[in-house]
Amino acid sequence: MEIGTMLRNKRKMLGLTQDQFIHGIISKSFYSKVERGLNEISAEDLFAILEVNNINLNDFLKNADSSSPSNRLKVVIVVAFNKKDKHKVQELNKKIQISNCDQTIKLSSLLINATLNNELDKINIDTRNEIKRKLFDVEKWWNNVYMLQLFCNSMLIFSFDDLSFYMKQLAKQRDISTMSFDTQRLIGSICINYFHNCYKNHQTAHAKWGYQIIDNLAKLPDLTIYRIIKNYYQALFTGNLKKANEVIDFFKDYDLKEIYTVLP
Repeated sequence: MEIGTMLRNKRKMLGLTQDQFIHGIISKSFYSKVERGLNEISAEDLFAILEVNNINLNDFLKNADSSSPSNRLKVVIVVAFNKKDKHKVQELNKKIQISNCDQTIKLSSLLINATLNNELDKINIDTRNEIKRKLFDVEKWWNNVYMLQLFCNSMLIFSFDDLSFYMKQLAKQRDISTMSFDTQRLIGSICINYFHNCYKNHQTAHAKWGYQIIDNLAKLPDLTIYRIIKNYYQALFTGNLKKANEVIDFFKDYDLKEIYTVLP
């Protein structure tokens, strides 16, 4: 049974409308497509919806068809990745690679495992080319959570020219602010990774694509962090070190070590 169908069944069992069920966690239009199997819900949003409706995650996942492990595995590996559980991710990746999950999920799992274990350099050229093909083959990949996650996890294995090509495609999208929150957050993370690549490759002029994309994100408090980091890189790349240091001081004042310690 697909995740969307399972959510719809739970919602109806509780006698709730879609609005009542999602509690504003994601948009109704996006969630409606999740139930119909047209959109993929992120692990974080799934957990949030289950939690707010007092639905036990393990009980929920028990309803997944064991002959189609992708429903369970693709959620659990993201959880393990967010917890930085290297051993769990390695185990799940092995299961996914020999399962009947589709190739996109297998590639994403491989990348998650390689990213967490600092083994991106071990991904062979054939796999790298397959990742590129997957990004090209999916219609409107920039509005697909799994494709965005795949891209975000794999940016280190692309050449700078490849990255710039994808960022230009993203920058052409005028409806970014209407996309789901999780999609916009992934796009913001992609931009931050891109800025780092611009810095590393001494291609700061190309950062304009990332600036444009972040400026098109919805004006939501939870997305403000991407604008602040954008301002840091913009100041750094234009030689305004005073402003760049002010941003660093801001992060230090709020003890955001996970941010300021990785900025150049």
